[in-house]
Amino acid sequence: MDRLPSQDDARSLRPLGRDELARDWAVKVNGTAYVPLSAARLTAELRELLDVVAEAVAQDPGAASQVGVRLVELHCVGAESLRKSVEILARFVAQEGADAERAALVIGMVSAAYTGAIQAFVLEQQESVSQALLRANRAVQLDLQASEERFEDIFAHSSTGIAMVSLGGELERANEAFCNILRREDVAGMTLTDLIAPADLPLITDALASLEHGRMRRVEERPRLIDRDGEHFRVLLAATVQKDAEDNPKHFVVMIDDDSQLTLLGGRLQYQSLHDALTGLPNRQYLTTRLESLLHSDIEHGVTLYHLDLDAFAVITDGLGREVGDKVLKLVAERLSTVFASEKAMVARLEGDEFAVLIENGPETPDVDTTIRTIERELAEPVYFDGHGVAVSASIGVLPRLHPGGSPAEVLRASDMTLRRAKRSGPRQWGLHDATLDKREQEEFALAAVMPGAWESGEIEVVFNPVMRLDGVARVCVEAELNWRHRDVGLIAHEKCVSMAEHTGLMLPLGEWMLRTAAETACRHDEMLAVCLTESMANSPDLIRDVRRVLADTGLQAERLLLGFPVHVLASEDSEAADNLDLLSDMGVHIGARDFKGSTAEIELVRAMGVKAVRVKGRAQKPDQLVSHVLSDLVVFVHEAGGLVVIDAIEDAEQREWWSELGADAGVGPVFCREPTTAWPDVD
Repeated sequence: MDRLPSQDDARSLRPLGRDELARDWAVKVNGTAYVPLSAARLTAELRELLDVVAEAVAQDPGAASQVGVRLVELHCVGAESLRKSVEILARFVAQEGADAERAALVIGMVSAAYTGAIQAFVLEQQESVSQALLRANRAVQLDLQASEERFEDIFAHSSTGIAMVSLGGELERANEAFCNILRREDVAGMTLTDLIAPADLPLITDALASLEHGRMRRVEERPRLIDRDGEHFRVLLAATVQKDAEDNPKHFVVMIDDDSQLTLLGGRLQYQSLHDALTGLPNRQYLTTRLESLLHSDIEHGVTLYHLDLDAFAVITDGLGREVGDKVLKLVAERLSTVFASEKAMVARLEGDEFAVLIENGPETPDVDTTIRTIERELAEPVYFDGHGVAVSASIGVLPRLHPGGSPAEVLRASDMTLRRAKRSGPRQWGLHDATLDKREQEEFALAAVMPGAWESGEIEVVFNPVMRLDGVARVCVEAELNWRHRDVGLIAHEKCVSMAEHTGLMLPLGEWMLRTAAETACRHDEMLAVCLTESMANSPDLIRDVRRVLADTGLQAERLLLGFPVHVLASEDSEAADNLDLLSDMGVHIGARDFKGSTAEIELVRAMGVKAVRVKGRAQKPDQLVSHVLSDLVVFVHEAGGLVVIDAIEDAEQREWWSELGADAGVGPVFCREPTTAWPDVD
């Protein structure tokens, strides 16, 4: 039964326009080859080719050759692509009314040009591949040649002795360095047996066998070789195996270095590890080793250690530059060495601008005081750098007559603590070691070191202490403090807590927590909250931000907060405390001044900054008439400046009475509250 004609058959029979025919052409060739064009772009290209074919049918059939060439340029290549293109063009030529002869001529021109272009395209690709292969081969040859040239250059000029050794142990070739190390003119024809000491030969033979059989890739040994005079000397020997193209062992590459040079280098490195690079003095490690040796020896007159730290050395480096500072350190090293030149002593640079002198005392060794004066006199003599006369002074900690059997670490720790105590007295001070003070400070340092953990575990708490009018009836405010209930030491009061936290850098976060915790409690009451700031808190650039956040988070009103500033910090010209005080005053926070001494400058500060309360240290004994008069005048001055006088601390009723007679306004202490509590104190 005959098939009924479909819509596609009908479409294939009706004439198509050039645009429609171009789209049909693009669809068919796109499925036969990779064409690096979009469908729209390919359709436009083929539409232009149909115009060329139409012109060839109408005028010159030879113009159709452009179509064949262009199809190859468009990557419409391959037998299937050509067949689809011929089908489309044959239909188009027929639609254009060409007779059979002209149609065949046009299609033939397209096919012939297509074939020629394909051949040229293939030849071009082959030529490109061929050129790439030639370039790659040339590059490999050049790399191989360069590699061989580099090897020859290294072989000829290396200070390391290099020799090519056969698998049987004969020296095939050796460089000049190899011969020089062996002190021989030539080693050609010699074997490893001739060059290696008999006692070490089995070691090297076994190592080379491991290389040959692939058990090791490289060996390093320190055998003894034999020079031309028959003398044995030790070298560092390294060997690898070189293989041929089929990965079979070809020969050994043996390299040697004279170990005597390494020994010298090792000695130099050891010297550098034990001496300061700038001054050439022994360093801390060397001093520690020497100290340990002396502590375990029997020295009749004992050992003395001087620990020095230059005063204000940063003034020199910041003012005149690091280069001048280095010259000063060298000068100090020279002068200390001169001072102790007649003693059996080691002068060392510990680090930075710290020096130490360790002396083995003898019958003629000067006493400590004489030695200190000599050091100060030598260092105080100015020396001129670029027209600038520079001199230094030093703080010194002294450990005289060290006991045998001690630990170097403990001795140096004790010297550090002694030096720090001397520096606290000011520049150019010195002090002797005090075991009792050492123990006390060590205990405090141990407490300060574990303070962060105690805070985290809840051992540190905020407590409240009432600030009372001296009549004992009315309260001025309630002050927040810190207490540390240590499980071993017991209760550690506020002053010691803040002192340790201030020295370790913990005070800023701890102080913010104290302020926040106290404010959360105070906002549930009607009285004023007072918090005394430490020096670091008063100068903190984050103080205003912290106070704002605490007030906002807790709801405490600014006028119910009094912050006490250390008065000496407010008097400092380069501190941020004064700026913080102004901003807090603008917020409505009340300001107090603590550690008040009563100087004219402090009174002026109280008046100028609008201080609400002045805190004065209490006295254990009643002042005499003259002192009472002075204190009374001080209270009057503070009152005239607009402040209240608060006494810290009042121990008993008698002290409260005579402070009241002097005109003071309020106070804190055991007479009002035996022990601060974590709860807000009740109003009696």
